[in-house]
Amino acid sequence: MFDAALFEAVFPRRIRGLIVPAPIRERLAETAEAAHPREAGGFLACERRGDRLRAVSHVDLDNEAEEPTRRYVATVDERAPARPRVFYHSHTSAASPSGLTETDRRNIPERFALVVFAPHGEPYSYRLFRRGLLPWRELPVEAAKTDESPTRARLPRLV
Repeated sequence: MFDAALFEAVFPRRIRGLIVPAPIRERLAETAEAAHPREAGGFLACERRGDRLRAVSHVDLDNEAEEPTRRYVATVDERAPARPRVFYHSHTSAASPSGLTETDRRNIPERFALVVFAPHGEPYSYRLFRRGLLPWRELPVEAAKTDESPTRARLPRLV
């Protein structure tokens, strides 16, 4: 007899998106606003839900970059949650792109990276990227089904 749970455990589906509930988005916004104009960052602890990761908690880490208004650098220590997890950082300059920069692409060691575009402190967009064999690829970020969220370009997309 076919055991679907065992099959999923042995051959999990590829992650195709991230669900960020309103309380986690609020924590991300508070962290980005408090650090502005410096970039903020850390990790989202996640649970796997089928082909989506769902953020369940937020861990912020201090920015140790020499130019904290242009880069985010942190020491990953015991505060980082176990996998599955998503590394996140903010981009705080209106001149910086809302996606991954070439520096990000070269230096982020994690498989998943969330860029919070907050050029004026308040997050404007959330973009998730997954490292593939060679390139990074963008995946959707969604609000939880129960959230009341505005629908704007590059904000958490409602499904």
